[in-house]
Amino acid sequence: MSSTWVDKKAVVAIDFGTTFSGYAYSLSGDYRADEKTEKIHTPYWPTGSGPSMSKTPTVLLLSPDKGFVAFGYDAESRFAELADDEDIDESKYHYFKHFKMELYSDQKCKSNNFLGEIKDQKGRKFRAVDVFAKSIEYMKKRAYETIHNTSAVGEQDVYFVLTCPAIWSDWSKQFMREAAEKAGISHDHLRIALEPECAAVYMHTNKLPTLSASSRELFPMADGDCYFILDMGGGTVDIAVHKINRQGKFEEIMHPNGGPWGGININLRFEQALVAVSGAPTFERFRKECTNEYLDLMRDFEIKKLAFPSESSNVVYMKIPRAYIDCHTEENSEDFKMSLRGLAPTAILAGSTFKNGKLKITNERFEMLFQDTFKHIIGNVGLLLERLRQKYNVKTIFCVGGFSDCKLLSKKIKDTFPNKTVIIPSEAVVAIMKGAIIYGRDESIIQSRISKFTYGLDWNEDFDPNKHPVSKKETTEDGEMCKDIFLTIAKKGDSVPTDIPTKCLKSYVKTSIQTAMEFPFYRTDTITPPRFIDEPGCVLVGSMLVPIPDIEKGLDRCVKLEIYFGATEFRAIAKVNGGATHEVTFNLEETQV
Repeated sequence: MSSTWVDKKAVVAIDFGTTFSGYAYSLSGDYRADEKTEKIHTPYWPTGSGPSMSKTPTVLLLSPDKGFVAFGYDAESRFAELADDEDIDESKYHYFKHFKMELYSDQKCKSNNFLGEIKDQKGRKFRAVDVFAKSIEYMKKRAYETIHNTSAVGEQDVYFVLTCPAIWSDWSKQFMREAAEKAGISHDHLRIALEPECAAVYMHTNKLPTLSASSRELFPMADGDCYFILDMGGGTVDIAVHKINRQGKFEEIMHPNGGPWGGININLRFEQALVAVSGAPTFERFRKECTNEYLDLMRDFEIKKLAFPSESSNVVYMKIPRAYIDCHTEENSEDFKMSLRGLAPTAILAGSTFKNGKLKITNERFEMLFQDTFKHIIGNVGLLLERLRQKYNVKTIFCVGGFSDCKLLSKKIKDTFPNKTVIIPSEAVVAIMKGAIIYGRDESIIQSRISKFTYGLDWNEDFDPNKHPVSKKETTEDGEMCKDIFLTIAKKGDSVPTDIPTKCLKSYVKTSIQTAMEFPFYRTDTITPPRFIDEPGCVLVGSMLVPIPDIEKGLDRCVKLEIYFGATEFRAIAKVNGGATHEVTFNLEETQV
């Protein structure tokens, strides 16, 4: 099980985000071990208006018969054109936006065989795996085309790294793999990478500006240095803490933390502030009937959100589309200015004025849009720093992800933690994609992770009446056994190596005609392992099934299993009867959360 793709002709990293997505790629001829980010390419996406961007909106448009139409800026523009075309009924098309957040809560999306559902703009249900697969397939094809235009590398020589938040459950990561494979990426050409780890790899490799020099030089991180990674995207905020070891590689010292506190929350607060003025019917009508104007309004707000506050003004001007004002007047039978004046003093837009198509909001009121989200981010960073303070000296906070470009957020972090060095690279938006390329080419750069739970295997051993309860006695062809034993693999909080087996074990068949051996895995949230798998708090995680079709040796057959629980995805290597080895797929259960 090689951890290196250094010699692969092309490696593509797909950063599939809640609000924006993109990809990066590197060719083996360009990849250099001493300056790994030097020749990692991040193609730009035309927006249709304004400069091209390094990412495109995570928006998917399907035809009435569920065929692919467009993704990203193209999907937004095409859907707006459909809405303006009187000869086309755009409601028959299927428009999906911000659907990645469905995977933050497994309970929303999880069902047998990945049949979780996602709704389009009209509330019609689609299989979640199909929506994700069509989006990933588009990114894959786009990457193939880009590489084909610049090199002679064939599709069979392109390998993919798909990023996901570290706070996602193992089920969500397996879902993303299922979607990617459905999109046509083969199992052995795909790796799942954790976003904050990719950011850490990028920060450690890239040339960064230090506080002591205006020139760009490698930011010094020595043996034992600890640092925070704040991956702040549109949907979620991932918080990871790493330590540099003597080999210059990374060790996780805390299981990733975080929550749904991304930049999209600020946008939703702005929409709610307008609803407070105009009412939900007005806003919904505007959003559905005036799609182009709605997109323009929210794109303008996105720019204002990231640039706030201005150094030269104590107010923010938001251009409100004429179509919105018309919707407001028709729905409320009242002038927009009058509705503004009637707001309660606690409303965010209270005291705001409207003139010449522009809404004038004081900085104090505009900042209220950020408060709840910032409270979660700053509060959790503070709690984690305090928890680690006595054992680790965290000196630096690295901020990456699109939300890191928010001027007010970076200021709040620096002001709240003045004794920490806060670094936000100029390439914060693409840091994860570039780091994913480096990590994808050599997974061993992350040497250990912290176990989130206490994991164990459903095991049996020879029955001993002096220590085993009679209720656990099981009679097999090989004698009396004690069943349901929780065989500990890793304890909660343990540092688990990523590139060596967490556990090696040997298991013999129970019957002479047995043709497969199943290894069920369990977990508990307690540090102390349970004695048996049916104790309170012990949950089935999933299982590995190893085929043993040759029954000639009867009971004298065994499986040797090497379990890698420190890897991004649970995996194992099996050897049957001392023969050839093969990788075993880990199948997660529906009960796994």
